Amino acid sequence: MKFVVTLTLLIFTSFFTIGQIIITFPMEKAVFQRSANNSATINIAGNYSSNITSVEAKFINVQTGQVAIDWTPLTSNLNDGIFNGSVSNVPGGWYTVEVRGKLGTSIVATTYLNRVGVGEVFLIAGQSNAQGLAGNQGEVGATDERVLCHNEVSWYDINIGQCDKKTPNYPSFSQIYSDGITRSYLSKTSFNPWCYGKLGDILVEKLQVPVVFFNAAATATTSLNWKESSDGQETKNVYTQSRYCNLVGAPYSGLEKIINYYGSVFGVRAILWHQGESDNYSNTSELDYFSNISHVISKTRSELGNIPWVISRASVTNKKENNGTGNPNNNIINAQNSLVSIGNQIFPGPSTDDILGSFRSEDDNGVHFFGGGLIELANRWNESLNVDFFNNSSPIVARNFPQISISLQSTNVYRLTAPVGYSEYKWVRIDTGNEDYEDATEASTQSIDRSSGSYRCYVTDGQGNITFTQPVTISVLPTCASITYLSDSQPLSSINEWGPIEMDKSNGENGAGDGTTLIIRGVSYPKGIGVHANSTIIYSLNKNFGRFISTIGIDDEIAAVNNGATVIFKVYKDGEESYKSAILNKNSSAVKLNIDVKGVSVLKLEVNDAGDNNFGDHADWANARLHCVDTEAPSAPTSLKESLLSQNCVTLTWNASTDNMEVEKYNIYRDGDLIGSVDAPITTFGITGLSQLSYYTFVVKAVDYSGNVSNQSNLLEIVTLQNLIISNSKKIIHQGQSSSLLAFGCFGGTVTWSNGSSSNPLVVSPIDTTIYSVSCKIGDCTSIAVKDTVKVIPDCKNFYNFIKNKDNYTGTSTSLTFSASETISATNVISSSAKVNYNAAKSIILLPGFSANNGTVFTAKIADCPSSSSIPYASADNLEVAPMIETKLRTSRNSTQ
Repeated sequence: MKFVVTLTLLIFTSFFTIGQIIITFPMEKAVFQRSANNSATINIAGNYSSNITSVEAKFINVQTGQVAIDWTPLTSNLNDGIFNGSVSNVPGGWYTVEVRGKLGTSIVATTYLNRVGVGEVFLIAGQSNAQGLAGNQGEVGATDERVLCHNEVSWYDINIGQCDKKTPNYPSFSQIYSDGITRSYLSKTSFNPWCYGKLGDILVEKLQVPVVFFNAAATATTSLNWKESSDGQETKNVYTQSRYCNLVGAPYSGLEKIINYYGSVFGVRAILWHQGESDNYSNTSELDYFSNISHVISKTRSELGNIPWVISRASVTNKKENNGTGNPNNNIINAQNSLVSIGNQIFPGPSTDDILGSFRSEDDNGVHFFGGGLIELANRWNESLNVDFFNNSSPIVARNFPQISISLQSTNVYRLTAPVGYSEYKWVRIDTGNEDYEDATEASTQSIDRSSGSYRCYVTDGQGNITFTQPVTISVLPTCASITYLSDSQPLSSINEWGPIEMDKSNGENGAGDGTTLIIRGVSYPKGIGVHANSTIIYSLNKNFGRFISTIGIDDEIAAVNNGATVIFKVYKDGEESYKSAILNKNSSAVKLNIDVKGVSVLKLEVNDAGDNNFGDHADWANARLHCVDTEAPSAPTSLKESLLSQNCVTLTWNASTDNMEVEKYNIYRDGDLIGSVDAPITTFGITGLSQLSYYTFVVKAVDYSGNVSNQSNLLEIVTLQNLIISNSKKIIHQGQSSSLLAFGCFGGTVTWSNGSSSNPLVVSPIDTTIYSVSCKIGDCTSIAVKDTVKVIPDCKNFYNFIKNKDNYTGTSTSLTFSASETISATNVISSSAKVNYNAAKSIILLPGFSANNGTVFTAKIADCPSSSSIPYASADNLEVAPMIETKLRTSRNSTQ
């Protein structure tokens, strides 16, 4: 099987995106160390799936709304769906970063990062009054969003009873917070914001740039612990005399990791050092303290460069001694002052031995700051981080962002190559749940050859500093050979504004995998993609497919939503809009899509809210799938036959066709003309509007999604049934008499009379002349109604005028009496044993043409009407004719009276 490969970046963020470009570095709220000239070079990397020739970035200051850096080209060397470039001289500040892709001079894709900073990056080291104690210590969080940390702890593992040498997880940033119950951790070692939330607020207000803190301090450490561990030696806890943290290399291993990792990626202004209390306890000499810390400073500078240090003067271990003035140790303070006096990027930090009383806790003899003491500590750190410090310290800026290169090795294999010049390479496959440096190693070579998956490479230089490449996804799509469901394939990228997109499930809630079966207007779909507006999903088709097919609509899981839930679906082919739906809501019918994608490289599926916010906008790309380019017609339908044949309807059924892809529908032809179609897999079709007792021919043809049409089915010939015939036992009755109506011709169906009855025969006793109709229902088809009349002779009418043929009366069942208040005239014929009586108050006139044939009983009598007054009725001419039936006459004479 042949394969075609397309590469792009895997998305790890949920940034709002318009178009087909995604930022994967920097991460949201990242802060980069500004240089001595108050600027930084910001690397920006990402992926694209539009047809673009360049990428540009713009920086907008969040506080002022002013453009700090207008549109600046990042790179013109785009590489298989990824881009990587930089913007120089970005001034200190807090920014929204906009990125756009261009095709020539046309803008074809845009996206943005909400927050990115150029400011101050501080590393923290020392012992517990630098690390911060776990739990509520009366600390405060930051009030400014620009005071940040990486909120995680990777240090002492109580389950194994030792510290670790782990590299922190892939960085993510959040504001330092504390509400007294929950609080930020400061990676890598701190369980508490300590004084840094407050210090950050003060510095941000003073400097007007964001500030981030990374912490590697370790409780109960001496200067000797730091020196010995910096050399990779075992060192002992001065209080327990056991191996410190049960780990060779601790506590320095924590500081080393944040230097090598955070310092390398984001740069660093200085190490803030607060330590000395444990050296007071162990009675370290001035010379030894000076020597130990000098050694540690040199060690850190061998890692990343000449990192500035800010050293606090601290030694008190018991606030209660000396009548509450504490127990400062001059040896320690003198050594700390001597370190500062050296210069060489070593600066004085706060003196803290006089922060006593209620500013320290009541535990451990009051060695730890608490509550207001943490505020005071923050204020003193701020006083040390003054104008002289910022003017004279030389920060370490971020290392260059390593650019990955991609080359095709074969039809289904790409080579991913990290830059040369690094001592170690660690590839992590991130589409399998891995992302961080400590996750499983995919490979440790500079290059890897892969046909699928998403990868990031962590690179390490000779000093142990770690940086990482942008993530790269290799999407390998086979040469199309069958139906390809998009939910079974990995998209190039996806964005969803409420949780992740869901495969073969509805969007559900904000978590992964929390959706249910895809349902649109009560119809369930086993495959498809559940999304929430605004969403964008991008697939690489590699010009390898023929049709995109899906059923779209609002998912029934939001049926109870009273407002909102209105969306617009869009389909883009290589960046060009190919389809746009009407506004669909929860009451809209499902819409079926069948879109030609021959020659298309990139397919983008987009669902946008319809302008009423995106509340409840759970939408489905149900049964979303791809077909190959297809020229093969389906097989012909077989065994076409009729059922439920009636006077004006018939139902056709047939056996399904087969197709190399998928049958879309069946076209039905009557007498050679196309009269309708049904969507597969339906194989029945009801036809109405036929004429009774008529001849018709039918055939059926199958059509696939590419428009290929099968040969016709067998020819079906039918003759519709004759319309119903009503047999009426008595067409003319007197009031109180009844007639029986029997409908003939409803074979296998149900009759329905105009009075709602389904009896057959129907016995009726109308009080007035009544027209009765009847129809036949066979299956879902109801025939044309036929009619018959039951005449009711009134008690008394002014005149009767009986006309030959029209008013002839015949048959032994005929027994009629006509009464008139005035006159009866007649030219009609009475025959075949009919019994007819004419009564008139004034005259009865039997005109030429009248006859009462042998065997009949006919009387004519001058007599009043049976009622007291005459009643006006319509002329007898309005009555329907009773047909004359010829019968053999009995021998008798005609009678008239």
